[in-house]
Amino acid sequence: MQTIKKINIALDNGLAKAVFDHVRNYMMCSLLLAIGVSGFGDDSDLLLNLIPNTYSTISLVALSFILFCLNLYDGIRVLSKSSYHTIYIIGLVVIYIAMSVVVIELTSSFRASFTG
Repeated sequence: MQTIKKINIALDNGLAKAVFDHVRNYMMCSLLLAIGVSGFGDDSDLLLNLIPNTYSTISLVALSFILFCLNLYDGIRVLSKSSYHTIYIIGLVVIYIAMSVVVIELTSSFRASFTG
């Protein structure tokens, strides 16, 4: 019963909204990173043939990496206030890395199925 009361208090304090906001931000960052990584193999130019693909791809990867790190730091900052925070932080970093690899692979295979 104590555990259920603690969960109810956490949900009343906005835990569900915070988790879903964090996951949404993570998915947006990983999708931008996957799009940027998949752009390295494309030889065409973007933005009306004004900016070479290499520059736009590198800038997209850099922007998504910065946002990715900012979101990870925010998650670590929130988790550091809890008990057993070291285990939670290590778990969060492992999940971030594993899920990013999965998103990049899925985006690459999705793109490959349409290009050839």
